[in-house]
Amino acid sequence: LNSPEVTSKWHNYKAAEEEIGVARGGFLPRVDLTAGGGRETLQQPPLRDRNDYSRSSYLLSLNQMLFDGFATHNEVRRLDKARLVRYYELLDASENVALEAARAYLDVLRYRFLVNLAEDNYVQHKATHEQLIRRTQSGVGRRVDLEQAGSRLALAEINLTTETANLHDVTARYQRLINSQPPGTVLPPSQLGNQLPASQKAALDTLYQKNPALLAAVENIEAAERDIDVRRAAYSPKLDFRARTDNTNNYLGVDGQRNYNVAELVVSWNIFNGGSDRAREKQYIERKHLAVDLREKACRDTRQTLAIAYNDVQRLKEQSTYLATQVSLLEKTRDAYRDQFNVGQRTLLDLLDTENELLSARRNAVNADTDLSLAYLRTYAGMGTLLEVLGLQKLDARDPAANELAGSDARQFCPAEAITQVASNRETLNARAMAQLDSKPALPAAAVPPASLDGELQAQVNAWAAAWAAKNYNDYLAFYAPSFTPDGGLSREDWAQLRRSRIATRDNIGVELHDIKIRLDGPDRAFAEFRQVYQSNQYKDTTQKSLELIKVGGKWLINRESSVPCTGNTV
Repeated sequence: LNSPEVTSKWHNYKAAEEEIGVARGGFLPRVDLTAGGGRETLQQPPLRDRNDYSRSSYLLSLNQMLFDGFATHNEVRRLDKARLVRYYELLDASENVALEAARAYLDVLRYRFLVNLAEDNYVQHKATHEQLIRRTQSGVGRRVDLEQAGSRLALAEINLTTETANLHDVTARYQRLINSQPPGTVLPPSQLGNQLPASQKAALDTLYQKNPALLAAVENIEAAERDIDVRRAAYSPKLDFRARTDNTNNYLGVDGQRNYNVAELVVSWNIFNGGSDRAREKQYIERKHLAVDLREKACRDTRQTLAIAYNDVQRLKEQSTYLATQVSLLEKTRDAYRDQFNVGQRTLLDLLDTENELLSARRNAVNADTDLSLAYLRTYAGMGTLLEVLGLQKLDARDPAANELAGSDARQFCPAEAITQVASNRETLNARAMAQLDSKPALPAAAVPPASLDGELQAQVNAWAAAWAAKNYNDYLAFYAPSFTPDGGLSREDWAQLRRSRIATRDNIGVELHDIKIRLDGPDRAFAEFRQVYQSNQYKDTTQKSLELIKVGGKWLINRESSVPCTGNTV
C-alpha cells in the first residue's frame, strides 16, 4: 500500500489530525511579549523646543478566551469529524488501490494464458498449412484449400500479435501500480470464496458497517452540522480575560520608568452585521443538505456496485462449469474431425472452423475463470473488507472509537434490499424444447435408388474410372457434362488441359473404387460417394471422392467433382 494515491490520502489524514490541535489552541491563553528601544524626537505645542532622547520599553500581554458562543468547541468537534472523513477516505483509497493491484495481477495472469492459447492456435494452423503445401506440391491437394488455410494462418498470426500486445499493456499497468515487474511465474489465486457471505443481503449488511466510502459520507454530515454551530456562534457575546504590563523608560521624554498594569474582563457583542451572519448560516445549512445528498448517492452507488459484483460471482461460477464442459467436448470434436479429415470424411473448412471454435471456447473459459476471481475481490471491496481478506496492513492510522462515530444507521436511509433474482427455470425450458421437438414432423428418409438405377449409376462410375485407367482421354472427357464446373476456381478449358497433361505423362495408371454409395436427389440428379485408390509409377494416394451426376440426353454425366485426401499418400 505504498501507492502515491494511498500515501497522499495518508498525509491528508495526518494534516487533518494536526488541524484539530490548531483549533484546540483557542481554549488556551495567548501570551505576547513586545520589546523595543531606540532614539526618539518629540516636539509638541505649546512648546516649540525639540526634545531628543533615548527610549526603551517592553509589553507583556495575556488574553484568555472565556466564552465565544461555543465557536471553538464546535470547531474542534467539526475538525474531529473531518479527521474521520479523511480516515475513511484513506481506507477507501487503500481498498481501491488493492483492488486495482489485484486486477492488474489477474490481467497479467489472464493474458499470459491467452498468449499461450494464441501460440497453440498458431502452431495448429501452421502445421495444417504446411501439410496442405506438401499435398498441393505433390498434385493431390487443391489450391483453394491451401488459400483457405493460409487465410486462417494469417488470422492466427494476427491473434498472437494482438494478445502479445495486450500482455505488454497489462504488464505496464502492473508496473505502474506495484512499481515492479510481475514475477516470472504468476499463480492463480485460490480459496477466494471462503469468506463470501451466504446471501446478497448479508453482504449488504456488512457494507453498511464497513464500507469506507459510505462511512465517510455519513461522517461528513456530522462535520457539516458542527460547521453550522460554528457559524451560529456569531449571534452570541464573547467574553475574554485580558491582562498586560507595560514598562517604558523615558516615556514621552520624561526621565524615568513608567509602569502600566491592567487586568480586565472584556465583553464584545456584535449587534448588527448587515445580515452577513444569517446569510452565512444559511450557506452552511445548504452545505449540510449537499452532504446528505452525497451520502444518499454514496449509499446507492456502493449498494449497486456490491449487488452487481455479488451477482457476477454467482453467474461466473455457473458459466465456468458450462464453459469447462464446452471446452472438453470441443477438444474431443476437434480430435475426431482431424482424424476424419485425414481419412477424407471431413473437409478442411470443417476442421478449421472447429479449431477456431475451440480457441474461442478456451478464451472464454480463461476469461470466465479470471473474471470470477476478480468478482470475488470486487465483492469484498464493495463490502469494505478487501484489505482484511488479502491480509494487507493499512498505513498507520488510529481506528476510531465507537463513541467517535456518527450515531446514524445506514439501514435507515438505505435499506439492505437484495435484488429479486429472475432466474430461468431450466426444467420449464427443457419441457418447451421437447414439446417443440414432438410437434415437428419427422425428417423424410433419403431417397433410395431402385436396384436397376443403382446398378446403372455404379456401372457409369466404374466406366469413368476404367477410361481414366486406360489413359483414353477422349472417352474420359466424355463422362463430364457440358455444365461441369471444376473445383478450385479453374476454368473448364484450363482443367481439361491440366487433365490431358497429367493423364498423358503417366506411364501406368491404376484407379480402384471402393464402397460406392449412390444417393438420388430427384429424377435427374444423383450423388456417388466412394473411396478412390490411385496409383502410378511416381505417385500413390487414397481420397474420399464425391461425384454429382445429372441426366443429360438420357445419360448420366458428371456435373461436379470433389475429393478430400486421406492419410498414407506417398510420392
